[in-house]
Amino acid sequence: MKIFNIRYLPLSIVIGFNLFTLFIFYTAPMDWKTDNLLAFFFFSMLCQLMVYVGYKQGFKKIAKKRFKAKSLRALTAKQLNFLFGFYAVTVLIKYAYILRFQILDIKGMFYFLSIGLYDSHLGYQLSLDSTRPYTVSWSLYFITAVINQGFFIVGFTHWSKLNKIKKILFLFFVAAEMFFWLGRGTNFGVIIMITTFVFSVIYKLSTVKFDLKRQVFFIFLVIVMLVTSVSVFSYIMGNRRDNSTFNDYSQFQLGLATVNEYSPVFAVIPQPLHDTYMYMVSYLTQGYYHTCLAFDLDYRSTFFMGNNPAIIEFAKIFNVDVWPNTYMFRLREKGVDPLVNWHSAYTWFASDFTFVGVPFIMLFLGYCFGASWSYTIIHNDFLSKIIFIAVGNILLLTFANNTYLSSIFYMIMWVGPLWYFTRIKTFKAS
Repeated sequence: MKIFNIRYLPLSIVIGFNLFTLFIFYTAPMDWKTDNLLAFFFFSMLCQLMVYVGYKQGFKKIAKKRFKAKSLRALTAKQLNFLFGFYAVTVLIKYAYILRFQILDIKGMFYFLSIGLYDSHLGYQLSLDSTRPYTVSWSLYFITAVINQGFFIVGFTHWSKLNKIKKILFLFFVAAEMFFWLGRGTNFGVIIMITTFVFSVIYKLSTVKFDLKRQVFFIFLVIVMLVTSVSVFSYIMGNRRDNSTFNDYSQFQLGLATVNEYSPVFAVIPQPLHDTYMYMVSYLTQGYYHTCLAFDLDYRSTFFMGNNPAIIEFAKIFNVDVWPNTYMFRLREKGVDPLVNWHSAYTWFASDFTFVGVPFIMLFLGYCFGASWSYTIIHNDFLSKIIFIAVGNILLLTFANNTYLSSIFYMIMWVGPLWYFTRIKTFKAS
């Protein structure tokens, strides 16, 4: 497999990044308090292998078939106008629901987020405050989220088709979304916006021949985006912490896991970059560490409703509370705060499917990733672009959590089945 073969470029990015996070985990100057490091290594490598196998099978199967789907092969001008109009009218519902403000209290939401932009630590603490009541009904939020959760994917993939007014509106909404996440003291929205942009333009490279010069340039762009992401992340994480703890390694302690101040890693990395490096270690590896801890817990059924925060909230509508049965909640007994610390997607999926079943979930996701990419570059299929970017982000953020899946879950509830039953099940051999 050639890394810069356009057919396998998305797979190279996803698996390459996941291997990078594993490298950071196993070379981190941390005394991980677990006996499951070796078991987790083989488990995570198996999951990445399943992604690889699934991707190749999905891509090859679709590439050999004749495309006959008729629904949503392309987005018409009227549909694009509707999407922009609908988002513009209803976007405040999303912000009001999450922030727990009245829908038209724009001034209140602005000042609330401005506090977090000025003081990331306070903004993050306020985002965890669940004592204030919801002011917007969940049903209203759900109805609008089904459409709105795909807005940025559509905007990036259809940028060239947007007129000047739509481009200005889209950039405004991107800025507003970034302000929303930064105001809550988290870099999640910034990272997702970057990865969504990257996946949305990759398909345009299908006609580009990657000679040595272009390969070097592409690697340079990836490095620049990585450095930018780490810089933004380090700034936010640094502001979250009390300045009195600056250069204090104890601030990076994860439960019983402590920093080994005499690690040879610190001799290689310049002193001014130690905090930045440790922020990256904390962000990229704590999910893996908590998965190791979860290996020691027994499985408790969540009735397939515990793999992300959105579906957990959805279950509560039917008076079903699966949260106490999830690994994330039960890791409290090991000193892991489920609301502050994060967990890898492996642990989230395991709450529904057990750790034995997780590799098969990764196989399925890999298959969808490859199949949707095949549709995208061969048939320029609109609906497949949505699935491709959504699954790509899920796989890319395996190290962290399933927050991204939660952020698009209501859209995926109908787009996913629609794509599967109109793209996968309707093929006939040519």
